[in-house]
Amino acid sequence: MKKIVVLSLMGLLSFAIPPALAHSELVSSNPSTSANIQQLPEQIELEFNEELLNIGTGNSISIMTPSGEDIGMGETSTEGAKITRLLNTTSETGEFAVIYRVASADGHVLKGSFIFNLNEGIVPITQNENAAEPESGSNLLVNSVIGIFAFGVLLLIELARRSRKRRITSAD
Repeated sequence: MKKIVVLSLMGLLSFAIPPALAHSELVSSNPSTSANIQQLPEQIELEFNEELLNIGTGNSISIMTPSGEDIGMGETSTEGAKITRLLNTTSETGEFAVIYRVASADGHVLKGSFIFNLNEGIVPITQNENAAEPESGSNLLVNSVIGIFAFGVLLLIELARRSRKRRITSAD
């Protein structure tokens, strides 16, 4: 009986205390989050706390104008812990959104966004028509581990229930 109680408590505590999963996180950007800038930079640059997987178009950055146009040019470039994308010119000012999706060295997919404000002025650069489309997806590995763990806990609970039922039946 004590084993059943201990196993049940361990199972419940494992849900209450999530495992420590260290994943990539954004540590700096140019322009920075919530920045008020006077000139649009030539490129967006994001830096993470660990190296990123270079998986072709799997890493992406979109730079959305206030009217909803993506002004990112060419493909996103990944080198080590940094990811960059060139910007096209725009006459718009206001709140711009940077939307990113990257794969960290451990395979975890990180999605995020932030805004910055362009008050006035632009910096013209050459145009490139090879714009990359952002990808969407989920982290299959993490979801699979969670599913397997939940199944294991349910299996332990069922085994404990059956064991207790056998003991009650054999005692009669």
